[in-house]
Amino acid sequence: MAREINIALPIELNHEEQRKLTEEYVLENFVDEGMVADVSIHRDDKKNLHFHVMLTTRPFKKNGEWGAKSRRIILKDEEGNELYYPSGDKKSRKQNTTDWNSKQRFQIWRDSWADMANKYLEEKGLTERISAESYAVQGVQKKPTIHEGVVARQMAEKGKKSDRVEKNRQINRENYKEQASKKEDTFETTSEKIIASLPYEDIRELKEIAKELKVYVNYDNLIEKDRMLQNWKISVEADNAGQNSLKNDSRMPALKRTEKAIERGKEILKNEGIMTFEKYYPELAERKFSDYQKMSLGLETINKKRILKRDEIREMFTNIQKKEYADLFKSVSSSQQLKPLAYYARNFLSSSKKLNDFYKENNISIDTVSSLSKGKQTEFKELFKQKNRDFLIYSTLNNYYEENILSHYPSFDIEGLKVNQREALSRVISYYGNHLSFDQIVSLANKKVVNKYSYAEQKYGLALLEKIETGTLTDEDRQIISKDYRKQEIFDTLDNEETRKLFLYEVTNNGLIDSEKLINFDKRYQYSENIFSNLAKNINLFEGLIHAQHDNLMRENEEQKHRRKAKNRKKKQKSKQANQQRGL
Repeated sequence: MAREINIALPIELNHEEQRKLTEEYVLENFVDEGMVADVSIHRDDKKNLHFHVMLTTRPFKKNGEWGAKSRRIILKDEEGNELYYPSGDKKSRKQNTTDWNSKQRFQIWRDSWADMANKYLEEKGLTERISAESYAVQGVQKKPTIHEGVVARQMAEKGKKSDRVEKNRQINRENYKEQASKKEDTFETTSEKIIASLPYEDIRELKEIAKELKVYVNYDNLIEKDRMLQNWKISVEADNAGQNSLKNDSRMPALKRTEKAIERGKEILKNEGIMTFEKYYPELAERKFSDYQKMSLGLETINKKRILKRDEIREMFTNIQKKEYADLFKSVSSSQQLKPLAYYARNFLSSSKKLNDFYKENNISIDTVSSLSKGKQTEFKELFKQKNRDFLIYSTLNNYYEENILSHYPSFDIEGLKVNQREALSRVISYYGNHLSFDQIVSLANKKVVNKYSYAEQKYGLALLEKIETGTLTDEDRQIISKDYRKQEIFDTLDNEETRKLFLYEVTNNGLIDSEKLINFDKRYQYSENIFSNLAKNINLFEGLIHAQHDNLMRENEEQKHRRKAKNRKKKQKSKQANQQRGL
């Protein structure tokens, strides 16, 4: 007797704009086609603004009378003769007088809603957009959530179990973990790849490079607090820049107490771990293990409350080394001191030139350095060491960017990319992760700002960033974040120097934060358009990216088919076994 359609309203629009959009959409798509529409807007759940449309299924005639939903078409043969059933009745088929029940018409309604809603969002100056297409069609590599509804959400808020809410939590958890896993795999793969090709001396040199970049391998749960402390410290210093008022800043006592507590925590962990290592493993104490390795083995011994066996130690040291350098790359990738890859490439060329000039000036080669005076040999060693160090920094970061691209797009051909393009693409991938659609990739190619987060998520992120910057993030805040994987993803974005800049670039372009307020966070985060400029207008790059994204989706579809087949085989096997047990 009637047809009902439910449509989600954009929360970025105010009540009047929502009503105007609803009326325009219903008039154009339903009333003008001959339907009567009864509309009800629901705003009782702020997270689920929507409207219901109850529609008549019969069309109206021009004179205002009800029309028929369908008509009877008499079937005829090739010669035009009417066909009959054995009973004597004429053969016929039903023909709808409208296409309102067709999939094609439903898709037209979906497309029309997306177009109208996006027009209103654009007129308001927002870059937020909606799409009528599924993630699979858009090329987005993440699982979609399901509609929860106000009842399900109210149940969850009261502590009652809701299957729909739980299902969405599971989907968000899987999407988050997939991205987090890719990041961890990138760090580990990069560290393994570099370490495997380096002599021991250069591996030790990596730690010196970490110091030069002002990043250090931190210990477990202190790494996050330490990074937040540094952000807070830099923010306070920036607020007092050129005013000589740092000592009088009311935040300084709390900052210094926190800094002291973190350093003391590191010291206690390190000393306890190393002392335990030296006490229970004296035969290993003489070997060249790093403090990180000694500390890790010592703390593991304390945790297990026993001395570890030789095989356990060997396996543990292998894992410790991987973790140590994976943490190092993690720190390097988010370092505030990190400069563009081209900077390190220029440093390498410069140090190489200096070394070559030294050879020419002294008329020697690397084989005849021993003929030089001690002073000249010392000068040579410094030049040679600097050249190696510059190359190691460049190759380490280059490998990291390469692995980051391939971890997300295994079939992407990166050989033709320039240094700045490889770095820019890696940074964009680190930020957007599995959120990029085919259309958004095209937008990036045209140097347009692409939103990763919704309007509400951007506002939440800004409030969260202020707490991070001022050191006011509480344990209760952390608990709330840890239970919501979408909030956890936003926190991870803000907690990383590289992705934080892109977040601020996004919200600034959306008009949510002006340049004056941005200075309060710190001028470091005023992100230029260099990343997008380096990628824009490169047709081959973006065509390659779209093809690689398509390959990912095809691969995922094949894996899903295999999983379904395996699940069905398992189900059939269980059914067969159950029938055999019943003697069937």
